[in-house]
Amino acid sequence: MSYFLWLSDTHYDPYYGTNCAFSSGYYGGVFCNDTTDWPFGQHGCDSPAALVKDALDFAREVATQPEFVVVSGDLVRHGVDKLFACDDEEFREGGEGHDDASVIEAAHADFHPKAMEKAAEVAGGLIEMIATAFPETEVILSLGNNDVVPDYYLELPEDGEQDAGGMLGLLHGSLNTTNSTSAKPALDHNDRPTFLRGGYYLREVHGDRVVILCLNTILYSSNFLPQPEHVEDPGSQFDWMEKILASCQKEGKKAILVGHIPPSLGSFRHSQLWKEMYIHKYYEIVSQYDNVVIGQLFGHLHSSEFRIGTAGVDGMIPPLSTPILLGPSITPLHGNNPAFHVVKLGDVPGGDTRLLDIDTYSVVSNDFTKGWAKLHTFSETYKVASSIMEKEGLSGDAFRAILKSMKDTLTLESSFLKRYRSYMLSGAGDDGLGRGMKSECNRSCRIRSLCTMEAATSFGYESCLDAETKSDGGGAMVLGAAAGGVICFFGLVAVILRRRRWQRQECYSAAVSVDEEVKGKDDEDE
Repeated sequence: MSYFLWLSDTHYDPYYGTNCAFSSGYYGGVFCNDTTDWPFGQHGCDSPAALVKDALDFAREVATQPEFVVVSGDLVRHGVDKLFACDDEEFREGGEGHDDASVIEAAHADFHPKAMEKAAEVAGGLIEMIATAFPETEVILSLGNNDVVPDYYLELPEDGEQDAGGMLGLLHGSLNTTNSTSAKPALDHNDRPTFLRGGYYLREVHGDRVVILCLNTILYSSNFLPQPEHVEDPGSQFDWMEKILASCQKEGKKAILVGHIPPSLGSFRHSQLWKEMYIHKYYEIVSQYDNVVIGQLFGHLHSSEFRIGTAGVDGMIPPLSTPILLGPSITPLHGNNPAFHVVKLGDVPGGDTRLLDIDTYSVVSNDFTKGWAKLHTFSETYKVASSIMEKEGLSGDAFRAILKSMKDTLTLESSFLKRYRSYMLSGAGDDGLGRGMKSECNRSCRIRSLCTMEAATSFGYESCLDAETKSDGGGAMVLGAAAGGVICFFGLVAVILRRRRWQRQECYSAAVSVDEEVKGKDDEDE
């Protein structure tokens, strides 16, 4: 048995502590330009170098010799459109420099080279920190929507060509070099054909018995621009994916799919994250090679979650042999505590290679100054599926058993769902959305949580809500609607009051719902 380190949504901000730092702006006046009281970062800000290095130092203590390191996207901080101005001293220190309007206008022109160069530089700097902490260890990454400029924007080359001088070329150039002799670059020359065509590539691990397909999920996002020439298969990634999985099947190998944006719904506003045609195509391929795929690892939502199919009906995730796993983020931007996974990989009885278990580690305190500790071990938290996990590892059947245990009576919340919700913010208190160590979740909240775990599309989610609500009975629906209005009113008042005093409390309001609504995006993360 071996194990690997899984990091996600680091959102490294080398300008934390300056006027060029990214600040969410929705946390009661929290700004990220002063590091005096918060040297390791704070809720409402992206990850400073000190936080990244602190996470890596602790990771080396608990995962001294990982077989490889997975980074599931969003290496670069938010506000990528302003990055190219950050080396201007006047702008960085708050002088006249570049005003916000001119920066945003320039960066949102079609492929702005200076901004993209800076984003690639930041991404390369993060990978070098990881590679230096784990020398001679393979660092395997997927691209996230904040790794390109503008956000979600990626120009693809002409059909069959390689984008050596464009956006993907800049990223490849930054990720295939390091300044340290002990640090191993994430990309190499052999990755050029597919990475320069669409931002994807593969790695063979575990004695060449497992192939990791690093997918570029920006191409399938509901927000992806510009419209690709070949809409049905942008970058020819699906075609490549099918060929690699077919080869794995023929050669008796297993595969792990690593991406950033998951093919499902988000847990903030429950919006659909991929365009529907791509969701259907993805699950069509994974279903065809269900006996090959042993893991689906994604990020984007900044929280530790899973998705699992139980019935092969329209709009729902099919009942696959593996769940979709979502990794927690290093960035504390949305009120979560920084966290990472250590995933065990090995053989189950019978000889098949599987993902076996997950240890999750997070910072101990909300000011991030008291170190890190284990938050929980998956198999110990969800003992209801322990007998299945002993035989099959982190299988689809194990997660279906967990999901079933979460569907308790109408009046009492399952202890397993409560645990799941409590760990979503990696130790932080409450985001007002039913997530966190101190959060509450009524019947309506529980239905939304469970439907989000199973739905692949907005249609599937709405159908699930409708079916679950009808099962409560008409009287409950009327009562719930009336109570919901009262709760919503007082909840709004409570949120407003909480935001005025949130900054030094344990309970943090999630900026993402406000953040994304303000920007007018139909997406979940950032």
